[in-house]
Amino acid sequence: MRYRLLAGLAAVALITGAGGAFAASPPNALVIGTNLGAIPALDPAAINARTVSEVVSNLYDNLVMVNPDDLTTIRPMLAEKWTISDDKRTITMTLRKDATFASGNPVTAEDAAWTIQRVIKMGAVGSTDIALWGFTKDNVDSLVTATDPQTLVIKLPEPVSTDLVLYSLAGASLGIIDKKTALANEKNGDLAQNWLKSNSAGSGPFKLTQWRPNDILLTDARADYWGGAPAMKRVVMRHVPESGNMRLQLDAGDIDVGQYMASGDIEALEAKGATIDPGPGLGFYYIAMNTQDPDLAKPKVREAFQHILDWKPLAATTMKYNGFPWQSIIPKGMAGAPTTEPTGHEYDPEKAKKLLAEAGYPNGLKKTLYPSSDALLKMAVALQDSARKAGVEFEIVPGEHTPDFRARKFQVLVGNSGTRLPDPFGTLVQYAYNPDNRDEAKLGGYYLWRTALEAPELLKLVDESKAETDPEKRKAIFQQVDKGYQALPPSLIITLQRTDPYVIKKGVTGYVGHPTWSTRWFDVKKN
Repeated sequence: MRYRLLAGLAAVALITGAGGAFAASPPNALVIGTNLGAIPALDPAAINARTVSEVVSNLYDNLVMVNPDDLTTIRPMLAEKWTISDDKRTITMTLRKDATFASGNPVTAEDAAWTIQRVIKMGAVGSTDIALWGFTKDNVDSLVTATDPQTLVIKLPEPVSTDLVLYSLAGASLGIIDKKTALANEKNGDLAQNWLKSNSAGSGPFKLTQWRPNDILLTDARADYWGGAPAMKRVVMRHVPESGNMRLQLDAGDIDVGQYMASGDIEALEAKGATIDPGPGLGFYYIAMNTQDPDLAKPKVREAFQHILDWKPLAATTMKYNGFPWQSIIPKGMAGAPTTEPTGHEYDPEKAKKLLAEAGYPNGLKKTLYPSSDALLKMAVALQDSARKAGVEFEIVPGEHTPDFRARKFQVLVGNSGTRLPDPFGTLVQYAYNPDNRDEAKLGGYYLWRTALEAPELLKLVDESKAETDPEKRKAIFQQVDKGYQALPPSLIITLQRTDPYVIKKGVTGYVGHPTWSTRWFDVKKN
């Protein structure tokens, strides 16, 4: 461990220009310890995860943005202003004239139109939000257009709340790409997908300097950024997968911000004066059941599974900084969310045994249990231990199983979710929306599809909420969906609402975790 620690510090010292000393990180550089293994590519259109969204949000600007302390106000970014037609079907945006890409090319409405068209045509995970508004490969070119270098026109193919459209434009997957640079690196009509996996072409305050997967990611500030030069001249993200190692480096001052840390290490650093940003999230920790499995297709079995996880001690220990008790698919504090902590999924092994017997399993069940990633392994082990008392035997298969979850290749899985839409619709469309249950539909962006559960009444209500603009009517629809979801019984059992804690070294200011993962580095300073 000592050898690895010294080697890591030497790498940071070398890259940040610290003169080779193993001292505190330089005053003009921010060093973030994280898990870079979660970054498969840097292409905005192909991302939907926390760490890579943070990186992309600093390499690319969006048309609009929302601040972490005010998710209800949509603010200008590359678009200085916008108007909405009387029929609510056309958004006309005026782009600022002083923005340039890292290449030096000016940011134009044509770049913005091409970026939106590209994400729809690629159909990767980054298109999930924007595709919900009715855009397809066949209609997006005619509906999203640039009428002059500064004017972008977005015509909506179907009625939808324009706020939802603007929220999706603020997501990391819609970071505006330098069309000219990207197409100069296109191969065989791939829309520069291969090149953008490991390169950037954005107008953000930082530019990519180096990325070595599972090792280090280095960005340098742009002195010519339209918003002014950031205080940090360099931001380094280092791959530090072991929480104990991260704690040592934070304690020594070699790392400024730590992510993905164990509760015990966070608690120890907090006692020494580190700031803990709780990172309130818009997702949940869940137990997912594949209803293509004949056993799990039975409602009584799914109801029994609501009582097999002893989650209260988990919430007080392992998950202390990573979530809080919550059993609704509407995040706490949002429209339609319960005003008190919802209950129903209490640990009750005897009740679970009774329900399993009623379902035809008096001797219990045996199933394979997958953690969606190594970070969920402890939760999987806790479920295995407590479920045994309820007559459910789990065989755990460690590893990164999110791809299996998206492809319906699992029995039971523990995982967590997040959303980039700061609106209840963002979580309802994950947990209560399945427009096409066929395997060949491949709708891996929808968790209800992943679990192969059809819920046509909920589908109808979620679609209604998409077009509704009256706040009270939307709230009532959200409450209906939440109530109907719990009555299924659901194929995704929620026990905790997710938080993403950031451990911040004393003297570092301006680093604020964003609930939609668009954490930005522009305002970071070091005293």
